[in-house]
Amino acid sequence: MNSLPSIDLALLTRDDGPLNDSVRNAINSQVGVRLNVHRVVGRPLVGDVSRIATIARTRNEAVRRSRSDFLMFLDDDVVLAKDCISRLHHGLIARSNYGAFAADYLGESSAHRQSRHVAMGATLFRRSVVQRDPFRWEPGKCECLCRCEDIRRRGARIDYLNGAKAWHLSPKHSRGCCEVGDSSSAESSRGSHNPDVIKNAKVLVAFNRRDVHRFQNVFLRTLRAAGNHQEVIVVGYGLYPSEIDRIQRLPNVRFIRRPYNGQLPPVRRLVDFRDIVSGLPAETPAAYWDAGDVLFQGRLDALWQHTQQYPDKVLAVREPRGFPFNNAIRGWTRTIQNPSMRRRVFELFASNPFLNSGFGAGTARTLTQYFGEAIRLRDSALRGTTDWGDQTALNLYCHSDPTRWMEVPEDWNYCVHDRQRGEVRVTPDGRVVDRSGHLIPVVHGNARSLTQFAIVR
Repeated sequence: MNSLPSIDLALLTRDDGPLNDSVRNAINSQVGVRLNVHRVVGRPLVGDVSRIATIARTRNEAVRRSRSDFLMFLDDDVVLAKDCISRLHHGLIARSNYGAFAADYLGESSAHRQSRHVAMGATLFRRSVVQRDPFRWEPGKCECLCRCEDIRRRGARIDYLNGAKAWHLSPKHSRGCCEVGDSSSAESSRGSHNPDVIKNAKVLVAFNRRDVHRFQNVFLRTLRAAGNHQEVIVVGYGLYPSEIDRIQRLPNVRFIRRPYNGQLPPVRRLVDFRDIVSGLPAETPAAYWDAGDVLFQGRLDALWQHTQQYPDKVLAVREPRGFPFNNAIRGWTRTIQNPSMRRRVFELFASNPFLNSGFGAGTARTLTQYFGEAIRLRDSALRGTTDWGDQTALNLYCHSDPTRWMEVPEDWNYCVHDRQRGEVRVTPDGRVVDRSGHLIPVVHGNARSLTQFAIVR
């Protein structure tokens, strides 16, 4: 008996009432493993803004209680086949590149592709993997999908395991906590969207002569082709009269002319964007992207709705690599003139997601506050940094006060640079997809990665 692998089983329940007999008997009947069962009750707390928030917090508590090398999550309405956990364990032992395997009790898996969303109601993790990042959630995205993305971002794999069987007791409610599934993407249902919010949203973009062509022929063309018809407010630096005339003729584009002064757009736009959004109604949804290396493949409706759900948050997306794998963090912080500020900024950047400043979204009121403070930070705390843009300002602003911002799905600013081989690819018909074949709504070719992929010239 002692030779059997020891596995912690975290049984997640809404309360401490009696278990369903089928669930209990299935746990007791598991073969080939020795289980340490921990019942973890997910009662809502005052700070939980949703049921998914409660579930994510409860899963993190289960991780803290675990001691074995493997941790099995089981929802209290899932019945396991007697060899289910043993099969999952054998699968992980045989395939070291997997961080977790799950039994498909919801009927989501496909034999032909990796499952983008893996439900966590019957999932076995390597404890070393599940400890790396806490369970989290995002607007429109359950903790299961967020966990899948975090595991894959670190280079491991997660999927359903063929042959591992489990059943859900309430098939008609089979999505459980995951009913939001993929609703965070640009392909989410439009039925709940407020059409006025979508109609009134603003897209901000700023560029000099170098990016005139890419703005018109890549950025704007793909934005419109994807079904996004919101007003685009363009700030152009040092453009020729012929270029200005061409942009002003574009439908639903407002052009603001600025002379060339030698300052790069990613810094200069802070002032101009502040002036633009400060003149809009406070709750107006707005977002900005880099002009020269962004293309659109999906609608932005859900993004505009996020700004209304969280009107006091800057919405941001992390880069694929943080510290110590992202060289910019050390390079940009070590050149800050003030020694105490240099240490503080480095500590913040090294211990938090490194946010990409090629995108930001929020209400006009929230973005006005951010742009104003970012200008001040560049002129004071960040003086001396070799960062040629606004990325250090965005990260310092957000990480100095976590209540100021919210991480949103990378769909809204999918950074291509620093991805592992095969993580992003171009299909024969020219679509940019991730490893699982998911169409990426907003592709950001930072560090000239779109050119490297031959997506743009």
